[in-house]
Amino acid sequence: MIGRTGENGLAPQGAFEEAQGRYFLSHSVGLMPRAAQSSYNEGFLEPWRAGDGHAWDHWLAAIDRFRFALAPVLGAHGDDICPQTNVSSALAKIIFSLPDRARRKKIVLTEDDFPTIGFVAAQAKRAGYELTFLPGGPRLADIDAWTPAFHDDVQLVIAVHVFSNSGVKAPVAEICERARQRGVFSVLDLAQSAGAVPVELGNWRPDFAIGSSVKYLCGGPGAAYLWTEKETAARCSPIDVGWFSHEAPYEFDIHSFRYADGAMRFWGGTPSVAPFATASAGLQLLGDIGAEAIFAHNQRLLSRLISAFSQRAFLSHSREGERGSAAIVSVRDVDQASHALSEAGILHDRRAGGLRVSAHLYNTEEDVDALIEAVTPWIAS
Repeated sequence: MIGRTGENGLAPQGAFEEAQGRYFLSHSVGLMPRAAQSSYNEGFLEPWRAGDGHAWDHWLAAIDRFRFALAPVLGAHGDDICPQTNVSSALAKIIFSLPDRARRKKIVLTEDDFPTIGFVAAQAKRAGYELTFLPGGPRLADIDAWTPAFHDDVQLVIAVHVFSNSGVKAPVAEICERARQRGVFSVLDLAQSAGAVPVELGNWRPDFAIGSSVKYLCGGPGAAYLWTEKETAARCSPIDVGWFSHEAPYEFDIHSFRYADGAMRFWGGTPSVAPFATASAGLQLLGDIGAEAIFAHNQRLLSRLISAFSQRAFLSHSREGERGSAAIVSVRDVDQASHALSEAGILHDRRAGGLRVSAHLYNTEEDVDALIEAVTPWIAS
């Protein structure tokens, strides 16, 4: 089972379902909060079961609870958050909503982005855009590596806050500031940071931010989000719209469409409800503990792991201040080492030729020590 919280852990006792081992997989799927079942029932099933004709009143309220519970985790306001199905869909909506600026036909991203980002960005070629890929690696922690993103021919820079493979934490505050100064739209991908690394959208002021709940937000799949302020939204005209993108969705005039104010113009048609009702439970827990406390806890555990070995033992970026909450350990034989960790009850996955693990609020020093003991015989020399 996961290490119990106590003097070394942050999660309240019994707040999460118990994993079948020591859980180092929050970079993939966060543990399920025990309250998720009741949140799902109360926000989705019970209004449906009631059969009183008011289900949608309760369902939309459940979605609003998600938006406003997510807001403090992102350092944002709930009114500027629009529910989305997934990160890919959110990014596609952004790209094809941007105003046409004849001299700006480049979209900048990096070789280390999660592939879905590249797949979506590639579709922009049909609208006349050209993609520029920045080289990956630790250099992306340095603002100077992002210089090509601020040229006069760039329309949009896609900046990943924490890269899933390298573990590098990009200097997003500086990226957003320089993009703003140069008239470049910016979108932050928060999938591997929100919930584990402090996010301050209100201070950073990107044009957009996208992310999902399935990882460190411990909310499961399907509850993704798109953030943008009203000023940026007013410049954009999404093409993937529906009646929930309408300024007055209950007007029911098929010949009159007017974009909703702010982020909600990116919503679309009839929304899913269950994922957002479920995800609110994790957001409540994270909000009660606070982003700074979670970040300090996670970084302390990660430092405990990293300090047990030489820098050569890690395929991911391990420098304090420039990393997220995950690490990739280099081992002699990935298959055998992975089997040994599984036998020891260490839940992990594989990435980039090594074993990937991550720390989160329900992990303890005892968990990390067990991981160190299990992986030590397999560390590549």
